[in-house]
Amino acid sequence: MDLYYYTNVETMRCILQNANIYATNLRYMNDAEEYANGVSELREIFNENQRQVLITEAMLQGVLDNEVTSYSISFSEAGDLLSQWSMYAGESGVSLRMRFTGKEKYSVYLDNGKTGAEERQERSELKEKLQVKKVYYCTKSAMEEAKYRVVADEIWNAATKETESKLADGRNAGQTDIADEYPALWKRMAPFVKRVEFKAEAEQRLVFNTAELKQAVRIDYRNSRNVLKPYLDIECKNGWPICEIMVGPGFNQDVVFQSILHFLNHARLKAPVLNGRQYRRQCEDYFKLCGELPEDLRDIWKAFVPRFNQKGVDYYRLFLALRNDMLKDTAVDKNVKEQLRRRELTKTGIILSRSRIPYIF
Repeated sequence: MDLYYYTNVETMRCILQNANIYATNLRYMNDAEEYANGVSELREIFNENQRQVLITEAMLQGVLDNEVTSYSISFSEAGDLLSQWSMYAGESGVSLRMRFTGKEKYSVYLDNGKTGAEERQERSELKEKLQVKKVYYCTKSAMEEAKYRVVADEIWNAATKETESKLADGRNAGQTDIADEYPALWKRMAPFVKRVEFKAEAEQRLVFNTAELKQAVRIDYRNSRNVLKPYLDIECKNGWPICEIMVGPGFNQDVVFQSILHFLNHARLKAPVLNGRQYRRQCEDYFKLCGELPEDLRDIWKAFVPRFNQKGVDYYRLFLALRNDMLKDTAVDKNVKEQLRRRELTKTGIILSRSRIPYIF
């Protein structure tokens, strides 16, 4: 699953050199009604489908009054979206395409109760299996009935599937009482239901709930327009699975592009190390982004493919030689060559490209 993380260049540098991203407390996200919308809409859907009051008004108010313990990292299904550039990345910011397999492992700083000189920067790998999940855009009061019904049914089907899985696990363990499962699921699903007005973001989320984690984790704070936003510092083992970086629209897009290219080829990064087969895949991805290659260039590519299977090969130099041969081919259309020049494949196997959106800031 390929998803996109929009941010500025400095944050990109930290992600690639430290393998960490901040997960922000849901009460301090851009949507002021972020968590309240989720619990309110889910309550109505759960009660309606079960034809009984599973979740009372008092339970709802209790959740709204209590501290929010969910922290989220947001991704988008869209990699070159104007609203995302302007809201999260700014001028000549970046979009990081990440390829999630569901096998990623995450770690956080532990809260060891110490401060100052005694404090230890101690991380622990989370034992919980956490995966990126889709966000449902659902606000009954702001939607047409037919469209609301479709989303509400989709949410209920997802809830039913998860509940049946819990029931099966309970039976296997000799436990069949799951009377509290729906109220618990209600709170777990709340971070994945947003107001319908945000639908264009096509968001998916990685959520960490400190109340459910087995370890006591450290909560840090960052200043954003005088608001101290709580966050968790999340590290992805062996580096976040970044396969492409796109430089967004801006008057200095070209110089930003060149600086990131130099950074990717020379800096010490925490990024997955690719073997020959994986690097070859990235080459194929690079050529797909360049468009349909003419037959002459496909022949050049086929001749190079076996060399990616050889041991001791410098895959990056092999790619540069491959592209150089393609650019020298006199039979190739200049538009194809322009597409080859518009993006780069780096030593790490990360593709570097430019947004197609014109400069708009």
